[in-house]
Amino acid sequence: MDQPNTQIERGYVEQGYVLPEGMTWSKVAESRARSEILEILVPVARVSGVVGWGVPIINGKFLQHP
Repeated sequence: MDQPNTQIERGYVEQGYVLPEGMTWSKVAESRARSEILEILVPVARVSGVVGWGVPIINGKFLQHP
């Protein structure tokens, strides 16, 4: 099973974060490495093959990270 790769990603998942449809944690790791994306950011939206990265918000609050 595809699992989050970093402590921050695992923390977001524990708080209720779910990857956008069509994304996998393997794809997240590849994109993060290729584009030097900060560890606190995860995919928050995917439209027409374009991925938006950010700190997730659930119920109007940013998720916490260590």
